Amino acid sequence: VNGYSPQINTESNSVGGVVTQDEIDKLPVNTRQYLNLALLVPGTSQDASRSFYNNVQIGGGSGYYTNGFVIDGVSNVFAEMGEPRQNFPQGGVQEFKVNITQYPAEYGLSMGGLISVVTKSGTNAFHGEAFELWRNKAINAPKFNQTVNPEFNRNQLGGDIGGPILKDRTHFYLAFERTQTSEVYTVAANPTYYSANNGAFSKPSHDQMFTARVDHKLTDKQALFARYAQEWNLLSYQGCGGATVRNCYNGEIPRQSLVVGHTYTLSPRLLNDLRFQYAYASYQLGPPNAPIPTNPGSYSQQVLNSLQTAYTFPGFSYGFGYADTGVERRFQLLDSVSYVLGKHTFKAGFDVSYIPFTDGAASNYNGTWTFGTDQVFDPNNASTIAALKNPTSYTQTIPFISTKIPTTPLGLYGEDEWKISRNITVNLGLRWERQFGSFNERLNYTTAQSQIPFINNNKARGDSNNFAPRIGLVWDITGKSRDVVRAGYGIYYNNIQTLQNFSEARNLVSCSISIANPSYPNPFGAGKTAADYCSTNKPTVTFMAPNFQNPYAQQYSAGYSRQISNNLSVNLDGLYSYSLHDYRTIDLNYPTSGTTRPATGWNIIYMRAPTGASKYKALFIRVDKRLSRRHMYTISYTLQSTRDNNPQATVTSPLNPSLDWGPGNADRRHALVASFGYQLPWGIMSSGILTLRSATPFSAYAATVNADSITQYVPGTTRNQVNRDVDFSLINTYRASRGLAAVDPSTVQNSAYKSFDLRLLKNFRIHDRFSLEVYGQAFNLFGANNYLYNSITTSAASGTFGRATDSGNRQQGELAARFTF
Repeated sequence: VNGYSPQINTESNSVGGVVTQDEIDKLPVNTRQYLNLALLVPGTSQDASRSFYNNVQIGGGSGYYTNGFVIDGVSNVFAEMGEPRQNFPQGGVQEFKVNITQYPAEYGLSMGGLISVVTKSGTNAFHGEAFELWRNKAINAPKFNQTVNPEFNRNQLGGDIGGPILKDRTHFYLAFERTQTSEVYTVAANPTYYSANNGAFSKPSHDQMFTARVDHKLTDKQALFARYAQEWNLLSYQGCGGATVRNCYNGEIPRQSLVVGHTYTLSPRLLNDLRFQYAYASYQLGPPNAPIPTNPGSYSQQVLNSLQTAYTFPGFSYGFGYADTGVERRFQLLDSVSYVLGKHTFKAGFDVSYIPFTDGAASNYNGTWTFGTDQVFDPNNASTIAALKNPTSYTQTIPFISTKIPTTPLGLYGEDEWKISRNITVNLGLRWERQFGSFNERLNYTTAQSQIPFINNNKARGDSNNFAPRIGLVWDITGKSRDVVRAGYGIYYNNIQTLQNFSEARNLVSCSISIANPSYPNPFGAGKTAADYCSTNKPTVTFMAPNFQNPYAQQYSAGYSRQISNNLSVNLDGLYSYSLHDYRTIDLNYPTSGTTRPATGWNIIYMRAPTGASKYKALFIRVDKRLSRRHMYTISYTLQSTRDNNPQATVTSPLNPSLDWGPGNADRRHALVASFGYQLPWGIMSSGILTLRSATPFSAYAATVNADSITQYVPGTTRNQVNRDVDFSLINTYRASRGLAAVDPSTVQNSAYKSFDLRLLKNFRIHDRFSLEVYGQAFNLFGANNYLYNSITTSAASGTFGRATDSGNRQQGELAARFTF
């Protein structure tokens, strides 16, 4: 008998870590989003996450769409863009595992990492909690660019409870959480012209999450569970603030899922696991001055009329002109059979989903006027609108378009965990992936669409050779579960995002009008309509390459783990990941000389070609001390390099695509995340998280645009060289040619990140089974200015090149109480 519970796995070559219930309960978690704690594991970040969905990027999956998320054994991925579909109450999560690489063949369609979550189940004893957390501007600090602390108040409250329905047979668990925020957006445009628009305006929001789970023991050999989860929220005035109230929107993103699972132990060596999921997710976005549209198949005239005409000036822009609705449903069935035969544990199964997705959108539906000079503008004063003069352009996009593309992903797999000897395990696996409908192969071209130059036979598209072998070796050196060496290799295919392929279906159906120096207020002139300009404009179109395919990554890893004591381990791993065949968008009709395009009757002809590539190299070090003797801690360090050619972006220079090869947008060379929890006397506990990350790179852009109006790099530089190996003399030579002063590299602000979050908690024991916890926590306690990557001025033609205009939050205080039983 070893006398301790091994903290390291002696049979799996998977690289990653488990976030435990102690860490979920005891560490300060900003907004109580459990997924944020994935950052305790090395090789993780949130740099590529978008605003709608809480997300995390893992290992070589540096894109927001390249990682997998599994809840209770079924997919939690919004297939249309590849992000986590819905959030879950923290109180309903038992634990989750972050797989950086080398996860088994039963999981697919993610070429980065994978997060697998287990929700809580009830037991024979009733237990649960009720809580409330409160934030207010009085305990927050303003950002570096704010002279006063803006209005802010947030209440986060909820609870969970679990227990028996039938003792030893049927148990339940319920969890609910609501976050309600009152804040403002501030418009501060030049008061000489736009004072009527300035001020602070209310921007309320809320989010609610609910889960219910029932586990039932049918017999000694059969178990059944069902879990329902729902999230519904409201966002308002998204994108408003500063000098813009153009294309702001209100939004609702309702999401729900129902999962049923059945486990049947047919014999001591044979097990079957069957699961079914129905999931619904929708984004419903519309102008704040009208009801939010909910039907992607059709917009009412009321919605279309509510889309405002937009006005853009050098110092201000106005007009609620954006609406978009998407609805995705998923019907998923998966089954696996496990069989033990001697030293082998075999597992085989399938995973199939049917995912109908519909999107309807109207943007710039009633047009946008652009003016070259600032002028007095008040949207509530018709005389100021009538008095506007000398517009430089008018644009409009019509009509409303609805598109439906159903897809069917299918995965088949087999695995073998082979115990060669007492202390050596070989893991073998093979997975085959096929996505039907994801290549627009079901799309029926119109006669006009079939005449697009360079377009291919979409019916012949598809990717059927997606075989993904996985092999791993694990060596327990001493056979005592204290020293383990592991290595692995695997191929991982990625999901093709449905929404990214809608442009092809909308070719020549949507019309984008652009008129230079138009007449005002009628841009079309006497006797003409928008339709007249649609018929004369040279069209811009987009289609998929004939060899469009699922992108994939080849991942190689090797590592070593040492269990130093019963509750302390050290893990060291190296990873190399080489990703291929993500798409890049390139103009096939780009003028090779002068301004004449090869296909003269057409404007831009974009093809999405599988030419994206990425190379990721990393070293991970993790020290993990589980809770014992009143304390716990983790230390995670990542040394990494990502280089790619900007997958899923448009090629900057069609005549020289290699200029885009460089450091990845989310490349941070160094990252250190450390956490601790310490139980002090008198029921007091202190816990915290320290995060240090080096800067991401960015590109230096000139004022030059190419024939497709894409901004070009400063001559002599390539993508993302600033904060890496850029020659600043090239930037300063360019600036001198425009009469600008040289930039001192030391004055360039960057996106380096540092934060320390702290919680102090006092526990009051009310009864043997009841207690009250009162605590305060502070996020970014020392008030670091963490400049936002996308707020840094990247134009070398600007006097503020390398300066940031916004940052993350500084000190954010929070007070909370939690009753547990």
